[in-house]
Amino acid sequence: MKYNLQIKTLLLISLFSLNAWSNTQAEVPKKAPEVMNSEDPYESFNRVMFDFNMGFNDTLGRPIADVYNGILPQPARTGISNVFGNLKTPLSALNCFLQGKPEEGLSEIMRFTINSTFGLFGLLDIAEPAGLEAKQEDFGQTLYQWGVWNESNYLVLPIVGSYTTRELVGGLGDSAADPIYRTVLEDTDSSGRVLIYMGDKFISYTKVVKLLEDMKNQPDPYVFSRESYLQYRTNLIYDGNPPQNNLDDFDFE
Repeated sequence: MKYNLQIKTLLLISLFSLNAWSNTQAEVPKKAPEVMNSEDPYESFNRVMFDFNMGFNDTLGRPIADVYNGILPQPARTGISNVFGNLKTPLSALNCFLQGKPEEGLSEIMRFTINSTFGLFGLLDIAEPAGLEAKQEDFGQTLYQWGVWNESNYLVLPIVGSYTTRELVGGLGDSAADPIYRTVLEDTDSSGRVLIYMGDKFISYTKVVKLLEDMKNQPDPYVFSRESYLQYRTNLIYDGNPPQNNLDDFDFE
């Protein structure tokens, strides 16, 4: 069975990663001042891309998303979203192991196995109610945990939207090492991978398309988008518990 091969592959990777981490793992910093660069060195480029993306949203993206959301009932949209989420679970498990988090990695393997079998290839997420919460780990986060790239810049790309430079570089590593393509989707070529990636991005976009209208009402929609995304990535790095700065770090004058 391909799923058995998937599990064996991830378990072997976990053994090597845990052995490598046994002598090198460091504690997560208590503060997060260098997780993201607040200077935004690419702001000029980012604003151009942001305006382009908002124009694309108004002319093409939102109408297509509205049709998708209007035609498909909520249960169908949830099922499609679950399938794409399930496809990312083995990669998340791999990054959990690479970050020295074996329990989370094993939890992700169990999620994938349960949802891929009893959940009809991920159409149903029956692992979440069972207490196996999705972890959302990627190689961009792994790079930070390894201390390879402490500070990351905000970047806006055409169509696909917000990224950080560390996340973008990490994504290249993810695409090369993703276990899902080597076992379950081993016959998928590069064009198939692009279609899966764009499909996943589109599903994510349909979930937030209505929020973009609220963003337009902000004093500076670009700054609001940037700060929201950087906070989102910081929360992922710290597993939803980013450290709080001490009061001594603030200048009240």
